Amino acid sequence: MLVDKLLLYVFGPLVFAAALLVIATGIRRAIARFRSRPTPDQIRATYDAYLRRLLNPQPDAVERELGKLLPEKLLRLYEDKSAIQTVGFQLEKPGKNRWSPKRWQVYCFEPLDLESLNNLPYEEELGPGFCFAATGRGSWYWIAASDQRARDSSVIYLDYDGGGSHGETVADSLEEFLNLPRAPLK
Repeated sequence: MLVDKLLLYVFGPLVFAAALLVIATGIRRAIARFRSRPTPDQIRATYDAYLRRLLNPQPDAVERELGKLLPEKLLRLYEDKSAIQTVGFQLEKPGKNRWSPKRWQVYCFEPLDLESLNNLPYEEELGPGFCFAATGRGSWYWIAASDQRARDSSVIYLDYDGGGSHGETVADSLEEFLNLPRAPLK
């Protein structure tokens, strides 16, 4: 009986302290999660900064960093302010079965600047290039840069979401990619 009381006096406060620690940690995480949500003003500021970067491309800086030249068609795309602001669509490429086309989601176009170049994926085996559009799900559309300015280049899908299409050619040219039939994202 003395041993039971001794265990209660020794381990009782430890169990109580551990329970309080678990509760306090849970409350702290809930508060941190609530506080970390961006405010509407922060969301607007982030969007405005993205839009400023998108509408003010810096191809010369990107090409200097790459040590290669981007295709002419990509540069013209960024000159078309309305086209580059198009968001939230999917491209439908006819496949082997005409009743079920291959669908390629495009969430947004990436700003053509050094920040995007340095923050977006780089594929060693593909060489220098630029991820010009994103799916919003951890995947991008990439176009190659070259020693001489090419008129156009094929569009490669970089799938970091585990969908199995990594490295697949979406279109033989950016022209073809941009002219594929479009539908709203589902």
